[in-house]
Amino acid sequence: MSYGRWIKVINGTKPECDVIEVECKSFKNNEVEIFYQYLHAQIYRNTTKIPLPSLPKPPEKYDVHIIILDSVGRTQFIRSMPKTLQILRGEYEAVPFRHLNKIGLNSRPNGNALLLGKALKPIPKSPFSRGYPSDFPNDNCKTYLDNEQFIGFRYQDDGYVTMMAEDWSRGVFTYPNCHGFQKTPMDHYMKPFQRICKRSKTINKIIHLDSCREPHHDIMDYLKNFVKAYPDKPKFSLSWMSRLTHDQQNALSSSDDYFYRFFKYNQKDFENSFVFFMGDHGLRYGKVREKLIGEIEDNNPFLYISAPKLLRNNPKLMLQLKDNSKELITHYDIYATLNEIAQPKNPRIVEPLLHGASLFHPLPYPRTCDSLRIPFEYCICRAQKTLLPKNNTIGIAAAKIMIDQINFELSTSNETSNICSKLSLDESAEIKVEDYGGEQALRINKITFSTIPGNALFWGVISYDPSNENIEIISSKFPRLNSYGRQAKCAKKSSLASYCYCFNESVLKFL
Repeated sequence: MSYGRWIKVINGTKPECDVIEVECKSFKNNEVEIFYQYLHAQIYRNTTKIPLPSLPKPPEKYDVHIIILDSVGRTQFIRSMPKTLQILRGEYEAVPFRHLNKIGLNSRPNGNALLLGKALKPIPKSPFSRGYPSDFPNDNCKTYLDNEQFIGFRYQDDGYVTMMAEDWSRGVFTYPNCHGFQKTPMDHYMKPFQRICKRSKTINKIIHLDSCREPHHDIMDYLKNFVKAYPDKPKFSLSWMSRLTHDQQNALSSSDDYFYRFFKYNQKDFENSFVFFMGDHGLRYGKVREKLIGEIEDNNPFLYISAPKLLRNNPKLMLQLKDNSKELITHYDIYATLNEIAQPKNPRIVEPLLHGASLFHPLPYPRTCDSLRIPFEYCICRAQKTLLPKNNTIGIAAAKIMIDQINFELSTSNETSNICSKLSLDESAEIKVEDYGGEQALRINKITFSTIPGNALFWGVISYDPSNENIEIISSKFPRLNSYGRQAKCAKKSSLASYCYCFNESVLKFL
């Protein structure tokens, strides 16, 4: 991120950048006093590089806009945003996809599948899966993504003007402490706005507390300005909002009126657009997530696709979309769909790797969780499990094995070994053991357990051989079901943050 010099604002001044920090000063008694501060985001069209046409004409290609609400499941969206749903279905003729299945725990693996078309983690071989390798020989966290098959690059290669906006300084490619892109990946990139808000508590307070604006307002205004700045050019945008819904289940309903108005008042600007309005996964924390409906929603993010107005009169295309909306799909299929819309003559990657299939055509069969590279523990086709009696002999032993693994990872990581407490099993709390079913002798069980200190609630998957009572861990990560923000503040940049109970938290509790 580079900073320009401060300039005086006079009538007609228009800074030649997208993010502008403004200060108004007064001079009293030989002292300078700042009496106004604000941070603005605009779309600056460099008319030297992209001149304005003398006679505006619509672009010859279809625009593409991806709008993501982080951590929103399909049924959660339906009950929380009825007005937005109504205008999407009624005015945009958007097609609801009922069976989008997440392919990974959180935003990072699902975002990689959606935007890079690649698998971040391997899927281990099990009675329910043939097993699949990762598409990255090493974890891509510490490797720059500038040479990857990022979908935004394909649209740039096809002559599109591109934009990307996320509402926090660490985004899908840089969380928790990853490199992301070395160079700016899009023509318009809002990241400096969020970095300044993160760096300056004063600016953040002014923007998001004193002015009654929420972070998603900044993102959607940036998108609106982007669309209006290039009426003559094909446009590709990615708007990813995390802070609205990531940790608060009920926050979504309060934004229903806002998104309804956004889609209503900008309807004409989206007439030439494919709009993908979607989630990456459902809510991952909280009391609802501890229930079966919460698990189903976590694994089944929402997805609505609106085609350009002209194509809505194409019965073959619309029928195919509606047929495919009833099928099991993943973010890999959305990547393949986005890949088909852009048709560059000289793409930097001629034949990108595709794990999915375009939603504009009949989808290949079989469409099982295993054939689509969905880990069985996230499979929405396998939601029903058998709860074992509380006096089972598996729960305590399996939970302790998983806690040993957690403690081993914490103690051997340079990021956590000296700051995180050793965890132990809370045997006073319920240990839930569920069987995934099947006729095989080797049983596959989901174990939900609590640890102390911190009262963390985790789950993991193990295999259990009844013939010799052997237990083996299948899960590569043990997802946490309750929030941990303050408890893990000392390790917030570590991929092990959800396991961590900071030493200083232990001291605070003791005091």
